[in-house]
Amino acid sequence: MNIASWVREGIAQRRAAIYMKAMAVFFLLAALSHLASIMGLGGGSGADRPWYFRAADPVLLLADLVIAWGLWRTRFWGVVGWLAAVVFLQVVPMLLLIQFTAPDPRLRTTWYGMMATHAVLLAVFFALLQHKKAGADLGDRARPDGRVT
Repeated sequence: MNIASWVREGIAQRRAAIYMKAMAVFFLLAALSHLASIMGLGGGSGADRPWYFRAADPVLLLADLVIAWGLWRTRFWGVVGWLAAVVFLQVVPMLLLIQFTAPDPRLRTTWYGMMATHAVLLAVFFALLQHKKAGADLGDRARPDGRVT
């Protein structure tokens, strides 16, 4: 079984679907945060922020909305989008541009904390994808209709 089919089967489970819906709510909140930042409602004017934050807000707004929709609908592409967004829109830019985006040690600690949070959230999700075999814990046999005898 390849990883794509493993994830597809895993997201069909109720516990993974509930977790995906919870993560969709967080992505929707993140999108609202980026929208507020674009509109200048996030404390201070947008002109005071560095150009890379102003450029990233529209990209992250759209990405967060699309990912939230995919996760809420428990779609495979939502999971792929989530993983890609964490890697390509958060971790890689933060690590490559850390000297520009976080010159202050306190801000660097915040960035590293954000990356650790993403790693933990993804680890919990992949742990929830573990498949249980019917009767595997009791040594029982599973019938074709799925009931354990």
